Amino acid sequence: MTVKVRRVAVIGAGPAGAIVTDALAKEQVFDTIRVFDRRPVAGGTWIHTPHLPAAIPSLSDLLEGKADVPVPIPVQFPAETAKSETVNSHQRRFSDTAQHEHLHSNIIPSIMSYTNEPFPETLSPRVLDKYGPNAPFRHRETIREWVEAIFIRGGYNRFLELSTTVERAEKRDGEWILTLRKENPGRDYWWQERFDALVVASGHYNLPWLPEIPGLLSYDTRFPGRIVHSKHFRNGDQFKNKRVIVIGGSVSAHEIVHEVLPFAQHPVYALVRGEPIPAFGWTPFQHPHISLVRKEILRLDASTGDIHFSDGSSLSGIDHIIFATGYTFSLPYLAHVQDRIQKAYRRLPGVYQHTFDILDPSLTFIGMLGGGFTFRVYEWQAVAVARHLAGRAKALPPIAEQQAWEAQRVAAKRGGKDYYSIAPDYQAFFEFLRDLAGESVAGTTGRSLPKFNPEWLKEWAGMIEPKIRGFEDSRRKAEQEERAKAKGSGRAKL
Repeated sequence: MTVKVRRVAVIGAGPAGAIVTDALAKEQVFDTIRVFDRRPVAGGTWIHTPHLPAAIPSLSDLLEGKADVPVPIPVQFPAETAKSETVNSHQRRFSDTAQHEHLHSNIIPSIMSYTNEPFPETLSPRVLDKYGPNAPFRHRETIREWVEAIFIRGGYNRFLELSTTVERAEKRDGEWILTLRKENPGRDYWWQERFDALVVASGHYNLPWLPEIPGLLSYDTRFPGRIVHSKHFRNGDQFKNKRVIVIGGSVSAHEIVHEVLPFAQHPVYALVRGEPIPAFGWTPFQHPHISLVRKEILRLDASTGDIHFSDGSSLSGIDHIIFATGYTFSLPYLAHVQDRIQKAYRRLPGVYQHTFDILDPSLTFIGMLGGGFTFRVYEWQAVAVARHLAGRAKALPPIAEQQAWEAQRVAAKRGGKDYYSIAPDYQAFFEFLRDLAGESVAGTTGRSLPKFNPEWLKEWAGMIEPKIRGFEDSRRKAEQEERAKAKGSGRAKL
């Protein structure tokens, strides 16, 4: 099935929104391109929001799937309304970001950047000190500025509508009608715009996900502020002299454990169920001041504050439980898709190859995947989507074939990271998108996608080495300090 449209709306001005805007513009066929983002600057999830108090407003709503819901909308447009907690609260709307003070990229620039948009060489003092002048990691603000620069260099600022939330997107009579709300001082301004196609690039790092542990809600009520999600981690010193357990085995858990180590009481507990991510293995948790817990939480005891485990053991006196357990999808402005999401387990249902809505070819998604090669894979998605909407891409397979792809994936992976990860079949996914997009049309400035280079896999495999060395150096330094203390203690006894 092919489409050919003239008016396109993009939701989100982060890395995915930036590259799809560029790809759409360079097709030189669309009459209207509009990009909406609820934040005041471009950058998406890479915008640091330390001024916004970080908290989950209702843990029960989050666990029951009642968080991040649509808000009341005026009946006539344009309209102005007074600001309210329901509509404007960053906590209720989950509009704060997961950026902590010292966050850096963890993917090397040659993989993370786009083909024609390399990352700057700028290194933060922290990275220089820890990894040296050849460090591959970039500070969060460097990345945010890189995203913004894509809009600026291309002159795409003219497409941007910032501080503007898409509150509803619905298809009527073949058109996408977007209900929009701009935050002005003291008042909200509402209006509607119409489009032929919609590109969703709003990301999937807004709504935290926590496992349903017996006693979790009563524990949170009894000990408010003790349960923290990694989205709301801001810096290690907020846990000074506290007893902390970090739950999770992925990159965010690694980072938080090591950010907390210099400040918290020792040991810092790290709970990892199953196996950690293969690229890093157990190295991030091998440290004299980290106590690794490899068992399931049976329940949280609100009467004592104890954490009970499946083997009968327990932990007491814990001041903070940090859940580095990831996120789930949420698109409250897109009612029919949100309904699908709420009936599935941590995935974006009804979408072919993480990109194309199966039942509506005018609806596409960029950046709703993971597993590596981000942001680079967004570029391949963006070009495929731009050509698809321009009517220049290969036709998508029949609906039945797309649904079969989804059904097979659900049967094999169910949901969560396994479902939306493109690992380890990176080359197949990249080449599928490149083949679908085809070459740019002569006489246009359409982006060209190179073939997947097997050398990228070698770069990918090698990119964790600096992080591994950093974890190993931290461990050795702590071991040396412990030996020195023990030696000093022995001398004192003599």
